Amino acid sequence: MPRNAFFNVSSYPCLIFRLAASACVIATSIAVGAGSAWAQMVAEPDSAQPSTHSEVLEQQQPSQLDTIRRKAQPFGHSLFSGGFGTDESSGLNADYIVDAGDRVAVRIWGAASFDAVQTVDGQGNIFIPEVGPVKLGGVANKYINSKVKKAVSRVYTNDVEVYTNLLTAQMISVYVTGFVSKPGKFSGLSNGSLLNFVDRAGGINPSSGSFRDIEVVRSGKTIATVDLYDFIQYGKLPGLSLKEGDAIIVKPLLNTVIVQGEVAKPFRFEFSDQKISGSQIVALATPKPGATHVAISRIENGETRSEYVPLEAFADITLGNGDIAAFRSDLVERNITVNIDGAHRGASALTVAQHATLREVLDLVEVDPELSAFRRIYIKRKSVAERQKRSIEESLQRLEAEYLTASSATDNESKIRAQEAKLISDFVRKVSRIEPNGTLVVASAGEVADIILENDDTIYIPRKSPSVLVTGEVRLPRAFLWERRLNASEYIAMAGGYSNNANKKSVLVVKQDGRILDAGSTSVDAGDELLVLPKAPTKNLQLAASITDILYKIAVATSVALSI
Repeated sequence: MPRNAFFNVSSYPCLIFRLAASACVIATSIAVGAGSAWAQMVAEPDSAQPSTHSEVLEQQQPSQLDTIRRKAQPFGHSLFSGGFGTDESSGLNADYIVDAGDRVAVRIWGAASFDAVQTVDGQGNIFIPEVGPVKLGGVANKYINSKVKKAVSRVYTNDVEVYTNLLTAQMISVYVTGFVSKPGKFSGLSNGSLLNFVDRAGGINPSSGSFRDIEVVRSGKTIATVDLYDFIQYGKLPGLSLKEGDAIIVKPLLNTVIVQGEVAKPFRFEFSDQKISGSQIVALATPKPGATHVAISRIENGETRSEYVPLEAFADITLGNGDIAAFRSDLVERNITVNIDGAHRGASALTVAQHATLREVLDLVEVDPELSAFRRIYIKRKSVAERQKRSIEESLQRLEAEYLTASSATDNESKIRAQEAKLISDFVRKVSRIEPNGTLVVASAGEVADIILENDDTIYIPRKSPSVLVTGEVRLPRAFLWERRLNASEYIAMAGGYSNNANKKSVLVVKQDGRILDAGSTSVDAGDELLVLPKAPTKNLQLAASITDILYKIAVATSVALSI
């Protein structure tokens, strides 16, 4: 098989791909060199760049680490999502523990006669004439009848029958305070779980409350301290019967360490001591089978320090408050998987040697040159998608920081700020759901760069198309047959013209090879897509410019004109 053959089918000649003579550009400003220049870039990395994992970590911007700390979810964050607060149990189940204030119907017949509803007094007793006090406090509902019958039989030894029925369970009021979302006084059953009351208080504040230090206070004294990690991991809660006027106090957040990467539980974990050992972190986070190393980021004397250690050595290392442990898989893979999508024949995935090049994989792919636009291939790469996502998130953070924290000098300005805040919040919420496609452009002027592929890359081979698709802010989005003489404005006119929400200055052309260009600087070819972006719905020129910039990044990262 010729080395440069893109496909090899007996009924078609082989197509030869040449290395691109010039650099290929992707929309996210990632450049891929071509020919020998690319080979040199791969073989001879810039000596000025960090070469070890620790050096890379040390050069991370503090803002990135701050973002990781701010976004880290606490272990147990989903515990209080309403599942406990909506408990509608009446307390009359067989295992309910009788407490003071509960009402019990007692009926005796035969050698003695008695029929009344008794209330359990403060000492846990009910009183039956001729029999005396009968202790029911602390007794499970299912044992009430046998308990009363045993007491009655001591006086009336023969021909006596007893029937009891727990009518109402005692409701109590408990205070929930400290670092919860909605502190207050809540009613529930005396044998209700601490979880019920905390859930009704909106749960533990995820940024400031502790899941490991919860006190139950009665008459000014702490009667129990609860660590919810025991419940989350093992289903254990202390046997605790709450009483009227008790207070549940969620204490402030303890020291924390953030765990991410190749673990089953990537969360922020609390610990009460000054330090926590790596072995304790391993037990809490449960590394995945492929984890081999741990990247540690520390704060020491106001500076970020990093180290990269094997998993086995991590067990003996201690971490402090605010440290980050990222578990990584550094297994040497001899093979990678490359996905093939679009107009091709054969398998949709290939297993190839690590460091395989695009040309080597294309030699294994069969296409029909009459149907496929094989000179316009591009790659979808997860690492590019992650960088695109991060770029969008950073833009959103700057937008929020700039406008949501601004003060107002007048009432009128305050109203405008409130409207802008709602616009920004809605916009951020919608944009946060966007997932970039990670397009890496490798074709230019009919030539393809022979880059080294990464695991799980997707090589996309477009299908030849005779049409032009017009989407976004036009009145009648649709596809039209391509005509050489028509430009972007004419295609938009055929689609009914711009919608009222269109930004006429932001019209993009999505090329089949993955490039995204301004409509004013390029022609429209068969298979292209025209994207008309929306204008920002605000009169604030600076805010409009920021939103427009983010909309452009989204269009580049997803080939979609997000409506707002």
